[in-house]
Amino acid sequence: MPHHNTVFRDVLKLMPWRQFEGLVEEHDADARVRRLPTKSQFVAMLYGQLSGASGLREIVTALSSHGSRLYHLGA
Repeated sequence: MPHHNTVFRDVLKLMPWRQFEGLVEEHDADARVRRLPTKSQFVAMLYGQLSGASGLREIVTALSSHGSRLYHLGA
């Protein structure tokens, strides 16, 4: 299957990830994370906001249907 860049990926490229990771480390945000690290949570919440999702279940369902593409987003 060929790889296609998405608009969502282009939006994520605008994020200053080094600064984000610095803040995560500074505030020890990933200290006791079991399954969903801060970056993945941010990506999910951003997707939910931009897609107009009405709840977490809708976000999870939508992201699950794009599981193979999440790898390319870093989530």
